[in-house]
Amino acid sequence: KDLVDFALNALGLGQVIDTITALGTDYWNQIKQIATQLLFAGQQVWEQAKLIFAQLVSDLQNHATDALPLVVQAIGQLTSLVGSSGKRDLVDFALNALGLGQVIDTITALGTDYWNQIKQIATQLLFAGQQVWEQAKLIFAQLVSDLQNHATDALPLVVQAIGQLTSLVGSSGKRDLVDFALNALGLGQVIDTITALGTDYWNQIKQIATQLLFAGQQIWEQAKLIFAQLVSDLQNHATDALPLVVQAIGQLTS
Repeated sequence: KDLVDFALNALGLGQVIDTITALGTDYWNQIKQIATQLLFAGQQVWEQAKLIFAQLVSDLQNHATDALPLVVQAIGQLTSLVGSSGKRDLVDFALNALGLGQVIDTITALGTDYWNQIKQIATQLLFAGQQVWEQAKLIFAQLVSDLQNHATDALPLVVQAIGQLTSLVGSSGKRDLVDFALNALGLGQVIDTITALGTDYWNQIKQIATQLLFAGQQIWEQAKLIFAQLVSDLQNHATDALPLVVQAIGQLTS
């Protein structure tokens, strides 16, 4: 515990503990876990993390009512910074925070499509705001309870929950998720160049970027390299944008 406290204080988090814990212990535990991992991650990573935390503290002090998306964004940045060692990815974090760990087997037994849909919704919920998150937790709690009591009737229960959650998340959660993925991949600076080629290309990039959030750390890191190269190429050869974008889409979809 002393080690955790030391890490939190060294990163300047003491002043926003209350704000983060008010979102739920899951978020605070994740921050603590990352802070402790950072102690062992080397000076360079530590310095980068300090900048992310300093920005988070500043944002939380100025926009405390918007705490949830700020904390989620910081957790996303820090998780990819810390890397794969001892890391739970964003999807696992969402599933555990919603208490779904205990019914994974029941849902996956229905087919991977259902489980993938649950995972996608769970992750979108991280970006949907505190109010929607709380409502979703109730739906998931009911689902977990129902599945434990009526496992043989799992399919209609899961389908019903997916329906309720999809309408709850609505379009705003999906849009936030896409924006998060695009920003995390550094694509903000070339949106205009790509959209100028036609909405089909941009839609394809958006779809790939969002899928990458669910593809695991290793694939995410490889994709970041491809996108970084694309951004660099587009900034240097904007007139040749089309073949560059097509090539990147090809690499990312293969």
